[in-house]
Amino acid sequence: HEGAGLGHRFLAHVERCGALLHLIDCTADDIVGAWRTIRGEIEAYGGGLAEKPEILALNKVDAIPEEFIAEKRAELEAASGQNVIAISGATGGGVDEALRLMLQTIRINRAETLAAETEQVTVSWTP
Repeated sequence: HEGAGLGHRFLAHVERCGALLHLIDCTADDIVGAWRTIRGEIEAYGGGLAEKPEILALNKVDAIPEEFIAEKRAELEAASGQNVIAISGATGGGVDEALRLMLQTIRINRAETLAAETEQVTVSWTP
């Protein structure tokens, strides 16, 4: 439906990012469908976006009863095969954890990229 897509301009900007923080509104009826829609757009776009590290976060957890948070996390974890964190932009709950995880993920990704590039460099020297 209209207005749900990420747009090519935005995706072109995202190509420069070290990791993706994918916020999913936990008050939505179909959180797995919402995640799959965006993943589909990322994969269709190309540009290496689908290979970037992705951190999944359920947002707006302050808006649902606490007992449903674990249920929704488990549902999304089962579908994605990834850990899912819970955050609230309104209260700030979990935001520090998300920021730490982003920084750690970016550092690890950059170190792995540098190591891979270094392995590809061959130097020949003749005295």
